Amino acid sequence: MTSRRANGEGSIFPHRSGLAAYVWITTPSGKRQRKYVYGRSREIVHSRWVELTRKAARGPIVTMVPTVGQFLHRWLEETVAPNLAPLIYATYESHVKNYIEPGIGAVRFDRLRVADVQAWLNRLAAQCQCCAQGKDVRRALRGTARCCTLGKCCHQVPSPRTIKDVRTVLRSALHSAVRQELIDRNVAQLVQIPKQRKRKILPWTSEEARRFVESARSSADPL
Repeated sequence: MTSRRANGEGSIFPHRSGLAAYVWITTPSGKRQRKYVYGRSREIVHSRWVELTRKAARGPIVTMVPTVGQFLHRWLEETVAPNLAPLIYATYESHVKNYIEPGIGAVRFDRLRVADVQAWLNRLAAQCQCCAQGKDVRRALRGTARCCTLGKCCHQVPSPRTIKDVRTVLRSALHSAVRQELIDRNVAQLVQIPKQRKRKILPWTSEEARRFVESARSSADPL
């Protein structure tokens, strides 16, 4: 049975186990087509229809939503590579490959939340990268295993500086997505990262410096 719609509700109609509605949108390629929203109640569908209608009025809407990993690879090739130095591109690509993609790469891009990023960063700060990146598996092939494959974790966790740099890469990518109107906000800006502690420097005593110089002189160390 088809429910009557109230004024301003759009084309709401029964769909499987709930209701659905559609809005005519324009894609980034300039094509006009319908985009659907779904929900179990009229109120949910109506609120989603209103939100989509507002977005459609502001500009083009992407219909095929990529995962975080898919978007990041496209961002690296289309934004980073043409505009930044090769060394920066290589660094960003390494962070995406080794840290971001394994952690949140499978999440649908438009559904990435602050809580997702925060939970991932918290896990990353305590995760042994020797194990996570398969470093010891490659060592085992050379007969030099010393960590995971021997059942002993070396606890080679990322430094606070690495965590900060990885978050910076994700934040830059999401900032680019906000400018392109692919998402409404940059969730990476709202997370907290471990504070980087300054290393305490312990200078040599005069006796330690003297022994070092004498040792270098006696061994004819060129450095």
